[in-house]
Amino acid sequence: MSYGGGYDDNAGGYGSQPTPSRDKPRRDYDSQTLIPVTIKMILDAMSSPSGDGASGDLVLADERPIHMIKLVCAIRTSEARSTNTFLDVEDGTGIFQVKVFSSGRDDGSGDADCSAMQQMRMEACQDNQYVRIIGQVREFDGTRQIIANDVRVLSSGDELSYHYLEVAHSYEKHLKRKQQQGQGIFGGGMMGYGIGNVASSGGPPPHGGGVGLSAHGGNLGGGSRINDAVIAFIQSEGSMSDSGVHIDQIKASLASQGFSNSDVMNAINELSNEGHIYSTIDEQHYQYAS
Repeated sequence: MSYGGGYDDNAGGYGSQPTPSRDKPRRDYDSQTLIPVTIKMILDAMSSPSGDGASGDLVLADERPIHMIKLVCAIRTSEARSTNTFLDVEDGTGIFQVKVFSSGRDDGSGDADCSAMQQMRMEACQDNQYVRIIGQVREFDGTRQIIANDVRVLSSGDELSYHYLEVAHSYEKHLKRKQQQGQGIFGGGMMGYGIGNVASSGGPPPHGGGVGLSAHGGNLGGGSRINDAVIAFIQSEGSMSDSGVHIDQIKASLASQGFSNSDVMNAINELSNEGHIYSTIDEQHYQYAS
């Protein structure tokens, strides 16, 4: 199996750490948080050329810089070598390559992981196994790869669902922070990352113009009176809880406005498919896609 792009065992690549240039601006370590991601998010990330054959920081489509990432995925193939193991992983949004060092960390510290941690990490690197990976995304000569700091087998299938919720929640928090700062809102949405309403084939949720409720009951972007009523209720009540609003609450509230339960369910399905709202902890709870 060939991986190219300077990832051979004997290539320079990541085995050695270049001395940082004095002229290169210092990284903002406060922004280097652990970000839950999907493979599609990494593939769609933009890179800033550094001029030395490698690339600078990778930036997600929503303008967050990538440093440490968390990915939940399935290992499809693995190839063990003398000092490392290469994995081909996929999560339903794409396929990516992961490099796991057999002899411990490759962070230049010279501090190797304890043997128990090494053994646990390597035992997780088995074909057709679902794992949680924490690591850094590196790019060299246009080829991207995850350098894994840790690989763990999932203890439950719930971890996969929880990870997608984390991805969506992290995105929404970032979006809300940018809105509060008065910065421009990027397009796309969680459906652009391959998730959001995972089963939906709809396009990315709209952001920006036409989503505010005016004093005269302006259009919320739902396209009809009942759709706007559903969005308005979820916006109002959903802000009080990360889990959003239960559909029974929506039905009860809109019944007083003359809408039947079937009308409400049709509106919820339509808004979900269009990306205006998304399900959270289960298919009975919905949150507004800001």
